[in-house]
Amino acid sequence: MNTANHLSQDDLYLFALQLLPDAEMKAVALHLPGCAFCRAQLGEVQGDLATYAMTAEMQAPPSQARERLLRQIAEERKSVPIDRTEQQIEPVLHPRNSRIDRMDAREEREPRRVAPFLAWAGWSVATCAAVVAGLQFDQRKLVEQDLAVESAKLDQTTAQTAQAKELMQTLTDANAMQVSLHVPLIRGAPPKLDPEAHATYVPETGSLLLVASHLDPLQPAKTYELWLLPAEEGQTPIPAGLFKPDANGNATVVMPELPKSVVAKGFGVTVEDEAGSKTPTAPIVLAGM
Repeated sequence: MNTANHLSQDDLYLFALQLLPDAEMKAVALHLPGCAFCRAQLGEVQGDLATYAMTAEMQAPPSQARERLLRQIAEERKSVPIDRTEQQIEPVLHPRNSRIDRMDAREEREPRRVAPFLAWAGWSVATCAAVVAGLQFDQRKLVEQDLAVESAKLDQTTAQTAQAKELMQTLTDANAMQVSLHVPLIRGAPPKLDPEAHATYVPETGSLLLVASHLDPLQPAKTYELWLLPAEEGQTPIPAGLFKPDANGNATVVMPELPKSVVAKGFGVTVEDEAGSKTPTAPIVLAGM
């Protein structure tokens, strides 16, 4: 018998259920002994049907339905005539995962398509998961960067608020030292009082504010430097900040870093190199005691 023409899945199910016409039932029965592939397929079909039958919930049929079924069976032929002159092998019932019939039909069985599909599905899921993870990582980085920027802005605002509060306390402190700085008078020279500055200093906190006006323009790479002149004998002047005037000759020094509790007898201003100096360079252009 030509085993290249295998039976279809539908025919095998109908054959297992005894629902094929008589001629086709006989043709299938003649085909099975010579085709190991179809026998294996039939074993799987029968295994599926047996599994379904065992898992189905048993219920008693209505009495009328049972009577109709018995009458119908009595009217129909109960068996299919099969020519037993040829060698016939009864199909064996195997579960779907059985490997008994697969051993002798290894070369005839067609490869299943399920495994490659599942492999591609697995790779697709892995790829999607990688893409989603990458997007989440990038989004997390952006959120962290935004958070860092906002945190820096908050720190800056907090520092500015603290400085403004300290500045107001300095200006309103009853114990603040008020000093006005002018151009020192040189003996024999006419007074020059246009450039001036006003300093407010609180020794306990080291808070200092200087407001200057009408300052002379500076040479390139030069700057004004403010000096705190300690009241205690033997102490050297303390640098109190660098500043440059604007186009109108105005300038300010706000809260420079100074040591606390230093009593000052006055302040002075000199012209220094742009980087500043550790000791005053003569002449003193503004002074106040």
